[in-house]
Amino acid sequence: MGEDRSTKWSRGLVGTDRDAAALAKRARGGTSLVLAGPRGSGRSYLLRTIAAELKRHDALAVELRTSCALSNVEFGAIDASGHVGLRALSEHTATSVVEGVVVVDDVDSLDVASTRALARGIAAGRVTAVVGMRTARARSLSRPDDSDIVRRTVLDLWLDGLARRIDLAELSTDDALDMIALFPGADLLDNTTRAAIAWRADGSRTLLRQLIIEAIAAARIGRDPLTALQTVARHSRLAVALSEHVADFPREDLACLAGVRRLPHLELAVATRLFDAESVQALVATGLLHADASVDRRLTANDLVAQEAQRQLGPSMIDALVEAAGTRMLTEAEEWWSSIIAVSVSERWHRLGVGASGEEAYSPELRARVALDAAREANDRGDTAHAAAHAARGLRAVEDPELRLEARLATPDDPGMSPEPAQTAGTQTRRRIARSRAARVARGTAEDRATVSTIADGRIDALLEDAAGAVADMDGARAATVAEHALTEPSATPAARLRALIAAGSAQTFRGDWRRAQEHYRAIERILDARQRPEGIGVRDRLRALLSMLAGHQIAGADGTAIHKRLEDEVRITAREGESEDLSIAGAASAIALACIGRPEASQRELATALSREPSAMTPLDATMIGLAVADELATAGRTEEARSMLNRLRTGPAPLLVRSRLYVETTILTAEGRTDEARQAVRAAAELSCGRSAAALRIRDLFRLITLGEAKAAEIDELVQLAATTDLPLAVAAVRRVAARTSEEELLPVDELRLHGLWSAPDAPESQPPVAIPRGTMHGLPEEAVEELTTREREIALLADEGLTNREIATRLFLSIRTVESHVYQARMKVGAPSRRELGRVVAAVSGGGSGAGVAH
Repeated sequence: MGEDRSTKWSRGLVGTDRDAAALAKRARGGTSLVLAGPRGSGRSYLLRTIAAELKRHDALAVELRTSCALSNVEFGAIDASGHVGLRALSEHTATSVVEGVVVVDDVDSLDVASTRALARGIAAGRVTAVVGMRTARARSLSRPDDSDIVRRTVLDLWLDGLARRIDLAELSTDDALDMIALFPGADLLDNTTRAAIAWRADGSRTLLRQLIIEAIAAARIGRDPLTALQTVARHSRLAVALSEHVADFPREDLACLAGVRRLPHLELAVATRLFDAESVQALVATGLLHADASVDRRLTANDLVAQEAQRQLGPSMIDALVEAAGTRMLTEAEEWWSSIIAVSVSERWHRLGVGASGEEAYSPELRARVALDAAREANDRGDTAHAAAHAARGLRAVEDPELRLEARLATPDDPGMSPEPAQTAGTQTRRRIARSRAARVARGTAEDRATVSTIADGRIDALLEDAAGAVADMDGARAATVAEHALTEPSATPAARLRALIAAGSAQTFRGDWRRAQEHYRAIERILDARQRPEGIGVRDRLRALLSMLAGHQIAGADGTAIHKRLEDEVRITAREGESEDLSIAGAASAIALACIGRPEASQRELATALSREPSAMTPLDATMIGLAVADELATAGRTEEARSMLNRLRTGPAPLLVRSRLYVETTILTAEGRTDEARQAVRAAAELSCGRSAAALRIRDLFRLITLGEAKAAEIDELVQLAATTDLPLAVAAVRRVAARTSEEELLPVDELRLHGLWSAPDAPESQPPVAIPRGTMHGLPEEAVEELTTREREIALLADEGLTNREIATRLFLSIRTVESHVYQARMKVGAPSRRELGRVVAAVSGGGSGAGVAH
């Protein structure tokens, strides 16, 4: 019989309270332990690991197997163990000591006689045991009876100080992500999928293991893991684990979870009207319900657990619950209203028809209000068919300009609607632009209906479209001017102002004014850091802002580690409250960040998953530019076949920015392939496209590559110096100093030297990589002889390492890329035979007599 996949996942344990070796050591020292944790806490797995650790040290007496069949049999567990020493415990007069440690899981199933015998042995110092005991999660209906003789006996051992109790903590998000990384095949899962799985596990390690197995299996056959998890096969291990997980949930909690799943993003205040208020607050506190940071505190349910809740309650009960919510809202419409419930009411009316739905029992104004909310929601997600149907029903009740607007938005062939947004934006953006344009068109006939903010937002969207076109033409000056003008609209909504700040920051970076770009980025960060999320700014807007700032730092050659850290936090929120389009944007942003920290294979995976989820989430321009950046990083890392394959799949189009960027990546690939002459031709073609345009960030890169590949003219070298003097981009000064500091040795690394700025650090990660073991046999004779073989640059870097500088700090001081420094360190260690960079620095400093940078000219 094959090995159970659910346990073939790791050789280690995750969690600060899960150090099996340390716990086993304490037991070997004579300390009895009681490990307490609820179902799914990984208690049994920890006990098995402790037993294996004890066995490795020849310190395991026996694993006492508990069984419900033996729980009523006197000394049933002890007799079944076959252990002579344990059997002697049944004799009250026995004095023999049990050598080793007894391990007992699920002590609740132990018979009373065996429990008492074990307790006597522990009290007498004749037995050391590690005992597993089940506890209950908060709000569990079924709670272990601590007055039961078996549990009372074990708890008394702890209370009397004869055993040490360790309560196992629930699975944290960070530990869940660490566990996911341990599974074979976890590299197939993108960051948003990992975050979503961690949330769905609801603190249960058992549930997490099954979720990971299902997700990896789906990814291996090309399915979106999150889509696969929406349907759980009833006889699968995941279904069994899920059923056991919710078995003790109160019925009120199940109804609340299932109801919010059917009414996604329901307002918190409304939820407390419809469901048991204590359940709502408790579920929010435990994380099964997520309340966003908006004013309305909109709720999202853990859909996996909520799906099981609906299965246990039955769909008909949930249907009745949702219908009752709609009836109550319509009855109390003057007191409160929920657009989420209104959509469900309109969908029910649409499904049942006028006769069966009871729609005509309500006033025309109320029916129109319901229809308007439903039409807006359908239009915003691109479902024009349903939007038209809802709007038509509302217009039959009341002739309303806003309903008429939604009807026009739902009509694809409306002559008043421009098709341009469909070519440049995702579904929601397309609808927002269309609504703003329609509002501008409607001003002549319904000025009183079009609000000042809507008109201002329409003007901003039009300006931002113009700025985007200027960027595509590599006209950074015009893009910056237009985007800055969009910021002057005083009546814009917070969401429109955020979009304008994003565009202005990107345009100023593109143009070469990094100081101004940073001002805009700081303004964006203030919006993102607001304790209460500004009205109209959702997770999608926040992700677009982070994506833009990541790209801006990449273009400017600045370190975006802080923005990457923000993204990691936002991805966890997106996994809870986001939809398919949001997950796609999060994946695209992760692709940029991972490329910038030197993980091109992970970056490629993130982008591919993002585009497969919702291709329209990003504009074609953004998707192509991110793809080109990933391909460039793949080539720099030496993965030329993958880079060329990716480049060939990208359709760049005629926009000058895309043509030039494609040539830029082609240069990297050709250089990596050793086709230097063709690389020179490609970089020359790219430089001709950037020449004379106000795109300093791109022009600096092209000039640097011309010089690096020996293709630059004197005037182009002067132009690079001039750009360094007139722009404040971090890469500008670095380019000039890198060119001045180049040595003959570095010409042997042309691909790496094409990178103008260093890699970012991974958030919360150490600067340097773990040392690579270098065999001592590589040392050539005496240290003095080995050090003599070092190049000037290698010796300089080794001396700086001896001063305690990190690779990043050395790269900054010498104006090199981090990868170049790492390469020099590795080569020097190979020559000297140093097991670490610290040892390398010590040896070189000792031979050289100390002093860094001696005799080195830039």
